[in-house]
Amino acid sequence: MSGNPSQRYARQLPVWGEQRQRRLARSTVLVGGVGGLGATVAQLLARAGVGRLYLVDDGRVDWPDLNRQTLYGEGDIGRAKLSVAAERLAAINSTVEVIPLTGRIDEAFALPAGIEVVADCLDNWPSRFALHRAAPVGVWFVHGAVQGEQGQVLTLKVGASQPLARIFAGLAQPPGSLPVTPDGAAIIAGLMTNEIFAVLGDAPKLLDRIMVVGLGDLHSAFLEV
Repeated sequence: MSGNPSQRYARQLPVWGEQRQRRLARSTVLVGGVGGLGATVAQLLARAGVGRLYLVDDGRVDWPDLNRQTLYGEGDIGRAKLSVAAERLAAINSTVEVIPLTGRIDEAFALPAGIEVVADCLDNWPSRFALHRAAPVGVWFVHGAVQGEQGQVLTLKVGASQPLARIFAGLAQPPGSLPVTPDGAAIIAGLMTNEIFAVLGDAPKLLDRIMVVGLGDLHSAFLEV
């Protein structure tokens, strides 16, 4: 049972109207990584009524994930994140077509046809750069990252903006696991989703601008790229 759209989306329709809701229902978004950022981004997109949602991940649920990866619980330890995420998202909104793509995002990764927006929710730079290189010209690319008490969001349009690998050239992946708090992941994931909604409405706020958020004292700064 999917419910009546006017009932399901009754709280958001007064904010963005039926035309924008129909646009969202026709949209196709790929979420790269369904971990700390991606689990929340995917969930918010599903709740809002995105039409088609591709998910890419090759990990399994582990205990350290549970502090911030909102689609998973204790009973999911050891399970493939893609399987759990697809189940939970279908339970949240059965009208959304969820398409899991198993595999690692590397130089061999190819984007399925028809994707309008890519959400970069990955946790390492080589995979982020590979995901951006895989996106065809004209696709929107919303990047997000969080570490400790700092996070960032950036929007690029492939072919018109600088490549992600040029903007963040020379960055080395820090050793070990990144420190991340539950609230930090939720805040940055929320900002990413807000920007995805803006992009789908043809009004991106962060195109070629990095929004850097200080999570400890809730300050923000904007850097042009």
